[in-house]
Amino acid sequence: MSISGVSDAKAGEKDRNVPEGWFGQAIWLAGRDIRRAWLSYPISALFLLLFGVFASPSFFENGAQVRSVEGLFEAFITDYLFLIMSLILAVNALSLEYLRVWHDDVFSHRLVFLKSLPISAGTLVASRAMSMLFALPLNFPAFFLPIYFISDLGELGFSFVWFCCIWLGWAILYAGVTLLCELGLSGRAYVWLSLAIIAGVITLLLLLEWTLSLNLVARTAALAQAYGPLPALVSLIVGAVGFVLLARLTVRRIEHRELSS
Repeated sequence: MSISGVSDAKAGEKDRNVPEGWFGQAIWLAGRDIRRAWLSYPISALFLLLFGVFASPSFFENGAQVRSVEGLFEAFITDYLFLIMSLILAVNALSLEYLRVWHDDVFSHRLVFLKSLPISAGTLVASRAMSMLFALPLNFPAFFLPIYFISDLGELGFSFVWFCCIWLGWAILYAGVTLLCELGLSGRAYVWLSLAIIAGVITLLLLLEWTLSLNLVARTAALAQAYGPLPALVSLIVGAVGFVLLARLTVRRIEHRELSS
């Protein structure tokens, strides 16, 4: 996606013909972003497809994992891949702005331009949320379908749907965190926070796998199989509510954020 201030400025005169109404404006902005980034959406889906194959936990035996160093390591790798890939299920992760955010601060540059348009902060956040969530219908099946067909999790039958929805709730929740970081932080702060989150996930997961034999993926599968749609529904509601609250926090952050052009 070309979202730098320079490219936006070149299209500035045309883009100032903004539709009326916040919803129409949000769709207009989101459509503009999606068209510019159209190639990165299938590329991101292919990336998740590859890691869906890597994350396929074919070593489960009756929903439990062998208690050994090798088994613990395999559990850690699977849990880690599920957690990290879930963070980008609702994000167009391989778009250019993420590759350039460290040295170019493209989100802040873009925000300077967008705030010059006759649209509200709420509309800006809604449009960005739409363009982010547009990746979900591609990324979600790309990651989970190979897991269903390759791993023992396919034996869950229809319960695999509830298993996926539990992870989907987590993905939607973290999409709200991404939204807040993109529009509320500088590029370098965003990168450092992302690295801190990844390091924190690794450290906490290693600790829990070694001390408690966490087996997060196996436990999630057992939860879906035992209680059906209930945990999936709870996860989706928590994810959706969290996303909305984080989006509102992002609006407030934009309204009070000072930006230099």
